[in-house]
Amino acid sequence: MERAVPLGEAARQAVTTLAALGLRAELVDAGGGRDPTAWWCGLIGDAGDAGDTGGAESAGGAGGARVVASGMGKGRPEQARVGALFEAVEHYMSGPAGFDSTAVEPVGPPVIAAGPLRADACAVLLDGMPGRRMACLRYRPLGAGCELLLPLFLCAPWYVDTADLRDLAGDDCDYTHLKRYSCNSGSAVGVTVAEALLHALNEAIERDALSLLLIRAFLGSGGFRPRLIDPGTLPHGPARAYAMAEELTGSPVHLLDITSDAGVPTMLAYTAPAAGRPHRRGAGTSLSPVHAAWRALTELVQAALGERLSHSGGPAHGDLAGLARHPALYACGRFDLTGLLREARVVPFPPVAEVGGPPGRQVREVVARLAAQGHVAYRRTVCALPGGVTAVHVLVPTLERFVLVTDGNLVIPGRRGQAAAAGALPDSGSVCGSMSRNGGSRQ
Repeated sequence: MERAVPLGEAARQAVTTLAALGLRAELVDAGGGRDPTAWWCGLIGDAGDAGDTGGAESAGGAGGARVVASGMGKGRPEQARVGALFEAVEHYMSGPAGFDSTAVEPVGPPVIAAGPLRADACAVLLDGMPGRRMACLRYRPLGAGCELLLPLFLCAPWYVDTADLRDLAGDDCDYTHLKRYSCNSGSAVGVTVAEALLHALNEAIERDALSLLLIRAFLGSGGFRPRLIDPGTLPHGPARAYAMAEELTGSPVHLLDITSDAGVPTMLAYTAPAAGRPHRRGAGTSLSPVHAAWRALTELVQAALGERLSHSGGPAHGDLAGLARHPALYACGRFDLTGLLREARVVPFPPVAEVGGPPGRQVREVVARLAAQGHVAYRRTVCALPGGVTAVHVLVPTLERFVLVTDGNLVIPGRRGQAAAAGALPDSGSVCGSMSRNGGSRQ
């Protein structure tokens, strides 16, 4: 429901895109015929190609070919195969291969800390950072607002670790501590700009909702009760994915409604950590609650199947050793909801009308819901290829990215997260509540 063109046409455009990039795809069915399933895609290029491996090994091949980017897709078999292709293309286009040093504009870190990122947790580090030239890129608002210059490091972990690229950009800043706040959240690719923007916006909202869940569960003052969906009330598609997730993980699966005050339905499919094994999760955000649940559950299926692939990037979550001296943050990183789930509010899957329409219409609705809560989304086109395939990055500076703690990063919440921990940010964003506040299916 979030595609601009039918799946077959999207697959053909992916093939055209690979030809334009001079790459070929290696595809692996991780599910062995299961439905829903997951596929892995590695993009093969010459040894001299630049790219973000996206968690893949750099596998050597004839003539020096290697994996320059990889991705995974989830869902029905063909949906998963095409999704893997597009995620691999996204990782390639949003990595070093898409870096344009001529687009960089230098800004002093204290200026950024006092301006667009003043509510972000990294503002304190920015304010005291030596250096006068931090590489920034120009972002346009989605809706009302002015253009902003936002730092490249926020969306490009590969940039902070590559001295040659920083030299090329004339960047004289030290990212030793800042890089823990760097991630590719909000990056997406689509066959149209609108499709890419929709996926990017939903991902930014999803990471914020996950962050708020962690903060309320482990850093709050107590009394938090998560909303647990009764699996017996799931629609057919999510119910099938729920059963597959339980089969593959061998653990009880919990589907939680973690919709934030942003009012866009967000679901978390979760299994608790056990001895020698971290938690597993899948999350999904969509104007359609059914699609949000499907995405969350099939992402959990993907996580379980991905663990079986030697080239899928290793463990789902990072090493938590760096958090050991900070018990509260360590608890966030471990993400053990077992105790809270005993006190959860069990709720039926919401009997609400579906909200849909073409990607452009959905983008406008999501932007409007964010704006109603005081959040402005900003966009940047990373790369556009012949045929329409476009990579974008979306950043909503007031949303949380504290979920990075689950990768073992020593991060703290920003102003929004601190308000949630103090109980000053209402936890009233259930799917039913958000749909009633926003008028149900208004489209």
